Amino acid sequence: MSKIKKYISSSLLVVFSLIIMYYFYQNNRYNLLSLYVVIISFVPFFNSFERKEMATRELVLIAVMSATAVVSKIIFFFAPSVNPLVAIVIISGIQFGPLFGFMVGAISPFVANMMFTQGPWTPFQMLTTGLIGLIAGSKWVRKSENNRIVMSLLAVFSGVLYSLLMDIWTVLSIDGVFTWTRYLTVLVPAVPFTITYMISNTVFVNILIKPLSTKIKRVKQKYGLEN
Repeated sequence: MSKIKKYISSSLLVVFSLIIMYYFYQNNRYNLLSLYVVIISFVPFFNSFERKEMATRELVLIAVMSATAVVSKIIFFFAPSVNPLVAIVIISGIQFGPLFGFMVGAISPFVANMMFTQGPWTPFQMLTTGLIGLIAGSKWVRKSENNRIVMSLLAVFSGVLYSLLMDIWTVLSIDGVFTWTRYLTVLVPAVPFTITYMISNTVFVNILIKPLSTKIKRVKQKYGLEN
């Protein structure tokens, strides 16, 4: 019976989402359409997180890692393009797995923007850093934890990914219409910022991964946490 209810709920959500998305599209509300798509993309992850029987310790660790990422961004408030937030998300994914990495990546920008500026761009930041944590938690990346070259390449890729996805929002924020011409126009001036993201991520990942990972592993061993 519970499976039938879940199936009905999922079906209703899909139908409702299609109606909402069609409404936004028909009324040229591409801005809201994109925002809604981003929000909906979080549903599978939060649903998986809810179903998983996680110990209170793991929930606390997610809060701790998210808080650490937020504080690190606040400390570097004077240089928005230079902060360890993404590096901490990457390390979280490597040490705890893709779901944990996504959660820390999604929560951190949301909380950080409460200290700075909350807005329609927040879901895009949440999705982007969440995806970075998800990728960092993949088996291949986790196996290469001690390979500084792989970690540096991941950090560089994260900087590029962040810039590419956030520039989609930049284009849409103009008048809600996305065109490749506009997108390329926005990408070119953003190159210096993208390079800054890449360098910042690489430096912080290489500085933090060893000491932070060592402490995390001790906590995992002490409390018998597996992932």
